[in-house]
Amino acid sequence: MAGGSGTRLRPLSQTGKGQLPKQFLKIVGDVTLLQEAIKRIPTELDVGIIPEKRYTEETYRQAAEIGRQVTVLEEPFGCNTAAAILYAALFEYKAQHNAEKVLCFLPADHKMDEEIFKELLDRAIAVADETGQIVTIGIKPEIAETGYGYIQAGNHMDGTLAAYQVERFVEKPDKETAEMYVRDGNYFWNAGIFIAKTEVLIKAAEKHCPEIYQPIADAVFMKSTATISDAYREIKKSGWNISIDYALMEKIASQIALIPAPAELGWNDLGNWESLYRYMEIDAEGNAFFPGIPGEFSDSSNVMLCNYTNLPVRIENCSDLLIISTENGILIRKKDDEV
Repeated sequence: MAGGSGTRLRPLSQTGKGQLPKQFLKIVGDVTLLQEAIKRIPTELDVGIIPEKRYTEETYRQAAEIGRQVTVLEEPFGCNTAAAILYAALFEYKAQHNAEKVLCFLPADHKMDEEIFKELLDRAIAVADETGQIVTIGIKPEIAETGYGYIQAGNHMDGTLAAYQVERFVEKPDKETAEMYVRDGNYFWNAGIFIAKTEVLIKAAEKHCPEIYQPIADAVFMKSTATISDAYREIKKSGWNISIDYALMEKIASQIALIPAPAELGWNDLGNWESLYRYMEIDAEGNAFFPGIPGEFSDSSNVMLCNYTNLPVRIENCSDLLIISTENGILIRKKDDEV
């Protein structure tokens, strides 16, 4: 799923003409987040990518750059993850006529260990195939994070590989509630990863979110003259341009299996600039910078510098700042030490 706008990583991530959101950018390292996401998928599996139409050419270009053949299913415009997932599932079913095929829906703008994720994905596919349930991968919370939704795990599922029945999905909590979740030990961050047989997902959506399912199904199966653009406009106008979590998963939580990810996965949704801190070098004064791009610090401490330009950056007599230097603009603000 490559339709996000990455607004919290501005000014680097942009959606204006000639600009690109974060999944198409080299946020950390030498490849883009989309390319990293493609490389995490085992080579024996087919890769489909769902971007907005305006990014189709860029999507093909980046896949070709790493030598991977992909199928692109373009959205007319962003309409949140429920529409994207159901569009892909219905399109796949129409094209392949295979209700038993397991589909894996993965965000294109997250960062994690490639090999560990491949092992997790194999397990998730096996559980989805064996049980006929939707499967999600949960992230054990490291801190009492208030910016993520959580999933409460219930009983261990018999006969499966370390999977748990989901008890419920919960909204982004306040600090006190998040701390309780961490202490409890049975709550996991919701990473937005879902794996399911095509038919399982489609039948659940048809029953529980027909407001999204039906317009897309009518367009995909040509039951009317409406196009997918018409379907998306109808969904957005009616206010159903919502996430798959709200539209479907919360309603069928008891039918979903959760596989906990090991800490070694190193999952990171790169939700804000401070989330990049773990990939940076730190000097004796606590200043952080990308390896090989140190900047120049004078009488400064606890400054986080992300320089995406070839320009030298010098910081004098500063502390506790976040400085982002890009060709699109410069951001300077107080650094959030809680992240």
